[in-house]
Formats: sequence, C-alpha cells, structure tokens
Amino acid sequence: RRARVDVFGPGEHASTFGGNFLAARCGETVLNALLSEGVLDNVVARGEQLTRGFEMLRNKHPSVVADVRGRGLIQGFELRADAGFTSADVVGRCIEAGVLTVPAGPTVVRTVPPLIISE
Repeated sequence: RRARVDVFGPGEHASTFGGNFLAARCGETVLNALLSEGVLDNVVARGEQLTRGFEMLRNKHPSVVADVRGRGLIQGFELRADAGFTSADVVGRCIEAGVLTVPAGPTVVRTVPPLIISE
C-alpha cells in the first residue's frame, strides 16, 4: 500500500498553493501591476545604472575590483584575491554608510535592491 503513494522524494514536488484560486488571482494581480505600472522598465533602467556604477568602481579601483556581474537588480562585484579585505569587510562598511549589501562568499559583494528603487 505505501509503495503506491511513496513516489516523490524530497524536493521533487512542491505546490503549497497549487490550484488555489486566491493565490492564482493574487499572482495575476501582481503580474499586471508589474507590467502596467512600469516596474519592470524601472528594473531595467536601475539595473543599467547599477552596472555603470559598478563598472566605474572597477575602473577606478582595478587593484581591488576584479569583476562586475549580474543582471537587472541582482548584481555584484568580485574583489581581487589580493585586495587585502573580504566581502564581509566591504559589506560592514556599506552598512555603516547606510547601504544594504550582502556578501556572497569571501570575495563577492552582492546587491539585491527592491524592484521599486528610484534613481
């Protein structure tokens, strides 16, 4: 009897709100708002702005910033291995300055601002 229902392993199937009318309607409302209120256009524009800023940072400090990567608003920059400090050090200084970032490993500083961030 158990063999008939024991078909999925951990992580193979998940649907907390699958088939739920309210969840589907909420999803539709969010997607409509993202499209009609220019949120996605803002993400593209702010993502380009962020890329330019990180590229300027890399050009200004080539001995510290090795790479700039990411897409849209999920971006980061990689510190050179010989920079003399870690991403956690940079994140700590950013937080002191009122800028929320997160370390992504010992050498990458990542940003994930809200979709509605302004210039």
